[in-house]
Amino acid sequence: MIGIFGVGGIGKTTLAKAIYNSIAFRFEARCFLAIVSDTSNQADRLVRLQKTLLFKILGKCKSLKIDNIETGIINIKRGLYFKRVLLILDGVDHLSQLETLAGAHDWFGNGSRIIITTRDQHLLTAHGVDSTYEMTELNQEDAFQLFCWHAFKSEKPDDGFGEFVERIVNYAGRLPLALTVLGSDLKGRSEHEWVSEMDGYKQIPHQDIQVILQTSYDKLSENEKDVFLDIACFFNGQVRLDDVIREILVSFGFQPDSTISKLMEKCLISECDGKLQMHSLLRDMGREVVRKESSNNPGLRSRLFFHDHVQEVLQEDIGTISVEAIFADFPEGDDIIHLSPEAFKNMRRLRLFRCLNAHFSEELPNFLPNKISILDWPNCHLQSMPPKFRGERLFILRMPGSHIQEIPLFKNLTVMNFRGCGLITELSDVSRCPNLKKINLRDCTSLVKVHDSVGLLGELVKLNLAGCSNLRSFPRRLQLRSLGFLDLSNCSSFQYFPEIEYEMKHLGHVDLTGTAIEKLPSSFRYVTGLGFLDLSSCVNLKCLPRSIHQLKSLGWLDLSDCPNMISFAMENEVHISEQPMSYVVSTSWENAASSGVELLPPPTIPGLELHLKNSGLSKLNFFGPFHFFPNLTVLDLSGSDIVSIPASIERFDWLRNLILNDCRQLKEIEEFPPRLSVLRANGCISLESLPKGSNLFPCPWLSSIKLARCYKVNMWNLMPYYSLHAELNSAWPQEANMIFPGNKIPYWFSNCKETSNNHRCEFDIPPYKLVGLMGIYFCAVIEPVGRFWSVDMMIGSVAYCSNHYVGKFDEMDSDHVWLQYFTSEDVERKRGISLDQADNLRIIFESNPNSVILKRCGVQLFYKPHEQQRHPVDYDDDCKKPVSTWDIELFLYTSDMCHNV
Repeated sequence: MIGIFGVGGIGKTTLAKAIYNSIAFRFEARCFLAIVSDTSNQADRLVRLQKTLLFKILGKCKSLKIDNIETGIINIKRGLYFKRVLLILDGVDHLSQLETLAGAHDWFGNGSRIIITTRDQHLLTAHGVDSTYEMTELNQEDAFQLFCWHAFKSEKPDDGFGEFVERIVNYAGRLPLALTVLGSDLKGRSEHEWVSEMDGYKQIPHQDIQVILQTSYDKLSENEKDVFLDIACFFNGQVRLDDVIREILVSFGFQPDSTISKLMEKCLISECDGKLQMHSLLRDMGREVVRKESSNNPGLRSRLFFHDHVQEVLQEDIGTISVEAIFADFPEGDDIIHLSPEAFKNMRRLRLFRCLNAHFSEELPNFLPNKISILDWPNCHLQSMPPKFRGERLFILRMPGSHIQEIPLFKNLTVMNFRGCGLITELSDVSRCPNLKKINLRDCTSLVKVHDSVGLLGELVKLNLAGCSNLRSFPRRLQLRSLGFLDLSNCSSFQYFPEIEYEMKHLGHVDLTGTAIEKLPSSFRYVTGLGFLDLSSCVNLKCLPRSIHQLKSLGWLDLSDCPNMISFAMENEVHISEQPMSYVVSTSWENAASSGVELLPPPTIPGLELHLKNSGLSKLNFFGPFHFFPNLTVLDLSGSDIVSIPASIERFDWLRNLILNDCRQLKEIEEFPPRLSVLRANGCISLESLPKGSNLFPCPWLSSIKLARCYKVNMWNLMPYYSLHAELNSAWPQEANMIFPGNKIPYWFSNCKETSNNHRCEFDIPPYKLVGLMGIYFCAVIEPVGRFWSVDMMIGSVAYCSNHYVGKFDEMDSDHVWLQYFTSEDVERKRGISLDQADNLRIIFESNPNSVILKRCGVQLFYKPHEQQRHPVDYDDDCKKPVSTWDIELFLYTSDMCHNV
């Protein structure tokens, strides 16, 4: 048994008929049984279907008598057991139909095939079919052609109608039913009529489409209908398929999990990018159901979503007890709504009021319905809630940017958002709101106090107080077992992080950027699931607790711009000037151990990114503090005063990115870690020494070296490494690049040219030189003249790479050399052809002369070892004598290893 499922009008019947017509001749008995919905007794309906099935397969038989379902099952088994049957059951909408028409495989003879089409995937699962196939919308090209066949009797539209066809196909959502109906409806009409009809479809769906799609809606339970209409009118593509939608539906009294699951099984909703999604025509069908509740008076409808109707109801005070939900989504720049003070008085069943882009006058409502569950009203002029509003059913309260002076607290609240409310000074006792899950008071700049009871909210998942610059009083203890997100960034008056009473394993994100804290408590070790900790710009921070090492999930630690943290000190309650630390960087790790300072065993911290920009560190001992981060992957020391990166850095086996930008006192990097991929050391004006080329070979993944404005470093010690390694190492990364001060092309480049007009240079590579090619080096000498600069490189006629390197003007004040490497596989993938079959290879360097001057360029081909002898080097007239690959190591000790072209 095979099940085909999908939304109404998607083409299930068409596919089933095509299958039937193509294979029916192979079967001894065959039947295409269309199951049409009717209102008759269910048992009588099933008996009629059984009779129809037997009649189509066996023909007239006087001895065949079916009085009930059981007799029908017996006759189907008896009549079809020895026959090889092809049976199509089209339009199944109830499990009993499958149980009485094709209950099991053994009802039919060997080799039989049963194909079922349905809008309800769950029926197939419940019946235990062997496999299922989900019908999806047509692709854009097929949808375009299908519509054109019905509208123009051709695969292409008539002249002048192309844009209209695109709009119709997009409106129809590539649904075959809609494309067929609309194509036939618009056939032979003028352009003016097309425009008029398309505008009409957006207001009222085509009746033929509405009838077919509404069949699925009519079969839903009352609870499922309510949820479907809410999604169609308010939540389509708006909310994530997570706790948010569940909170919303629970607040309405619905059962979210089972209802959403059933709607998905019936192909009425889906999940797209984590959000609830509904086909646009299903959405329009649902909205038409609501419109038909009262065609002429929107105040008598259950849901208001069209902005004209919302404005009419709220301004004219025509809302009634029928109104359950309002979504005020207005076009940008629309007129202000002059809200009637009595607008909500008669809407006593209103459960949702949500505003988006709606602007209200300063008139205030003097009444809010007590049944409201969701109140989402940004920039509301209310200073306090209406006096008779009890809010007993209010679950979600969002009033960001409003004039509220005191936060209203209602017992069933789960979500509270008063972001940017500048008049709020305190979050008072929330003990009567035990269900709070999300609190957002971001940018409440007058907020001074958060009550201690907030630290006891066992259901709280997210607490956002970022930008509350006057916050001084915060809970002294935290017992937030469910908390996953805590943001106190830029709370510049916040000084003391609270004690943590017991394990908070769900807390994964803590942002304390720009706070006034001096330390974290030792109980911070109870945040066992922490993955992100940002302490950047904490100007008073002096040390971290030793317990930080116990956070085995920590993946991001940012201590940038902490000027008072002059060492990576990690001791409990100890000021760095009081006694030697276990992380005193001016002494060696061995000395620290011998002095009696307790050393902790290194934990496993996977994939840690450690950011120490402008941290005030003067020296760094990698045997010391960072010994506790063996799985460090990113280390950012930009702007620090370090002088040397010691050889001990090679112990960091997993370090991929080393960022040293603007370390102006850095003089040497003794070694690279074995898996280093990216080195960024722009602006290290004192840097003189890098590892010698021979010492780079343990670092096979080094693919990017940025050394802009590093004028003292001798980069030519690295040139042979790049050349030799490209030839010898087949595992070279797909891309490798370097940039450093200079005005010469490396000497081992055999193809070198001056640019034309300071912005363009071309190279033509003949086809015989492409055989056995392993990779290509590209090089350019550039002089920046603008704020931003880039060099575009094209291979053939296709843009291959652009913006290889983009820097600000002040990062480069002289000529620099840009070096780039691509493997042949990378070139082929971008160009879309095999280089072995290419006619030629044209390489073009091009720049904007207003941003960068392109002085000279070079190209060097590298071949697989066994192909090297087949490709003698051809030098330009201006190039000097070639040097063999095996002589390249001699350049390690030669300072003048490059040439001017």
